[in-house]
Amino acid sequence: MDKTLIAAATLAATLAAGLLAGCDTRSDSTVKPAEVPVAAAAHETVAAVLPSTGAPAVTSAPTSIAVRASARPGPTERDPRPALEYWRTALEQHRYPAARSVWGDNGAASGMSAAEFSRAWDKYRIIDITVGQGDQEGAAGSSFYDVPVTITGLTRTGRPYHLAGTVTLRRVNGVDGATPEQLRWHIERSTLVP
Repeated sequence: MDKTLIAAATLAATLAAGLLAGCDTRSDSTVKPAEVPVAAAAHETVAAVLPSTGAPAVTSAPTSIAVRASARPGPTERDPRPALEYWRTALEQHRYPAARSVWGDNGAASGMSAAEFSRAWDKYRIIDITVGQGDQEGAAGSSFYDVPVTITGLTRTGRPYHLAGTVTLRRVNGVDGATPEQLRWHIERSTLVP
C-alpha cells in the first residue's frame, strides 16, 4: 500500500477518534437519531481527508433517521412509531417544547405548563431513551398504542438515574369533525414521572 495512503488513512482515523472521544460512551452499541450528527461529522472528516490521497471518498453520511425524527408526523400518519421517535429524539436533544408538543391538547395533556415541562426534564444532563415493542388497539373511533419505555442517564449533578413506565399514544380515526390535532398520534398518558 502506498505510504501516502497509509498516512492519510492514519490521519483520518486519528481525526475521527478525536471527534468521537468527546462523545458520551454508552454500554450498548446502538446508534440513535440524536447521535447521527456526531457520526456524520466524523464521516465527513474522513471523506474530506481521503480525496487528497486519490483514494475514493464516500460522498455523504446517512441522514434518513435524523430527517425522519426532525419533523413531527402529520395527521395522515397511520403508524404511531414516528410520533414516538420524534418525542424520544426531542427529549434526548433537550428540545423540551418539541417533546411537549407530542402530548395531546398541544402539550396540555402532559399536566405541565411549558415552563414546568422544561424544568422537570432539564434536571437531566443525559437522557437516553429505550423504546420497547408496543401494542396497538382500536376502540370507538380511536387507536391506542401502549409501549414500554425506559429512560436512563445522568442528572445535572452527575448521578445516574433510571425511569421505567408505559407511554400511551392515541389517534382519532377519521371521525367527522375531528381536528388535525386529534388525527395526529399524540401522547395521551404516561406512567413516566420525570
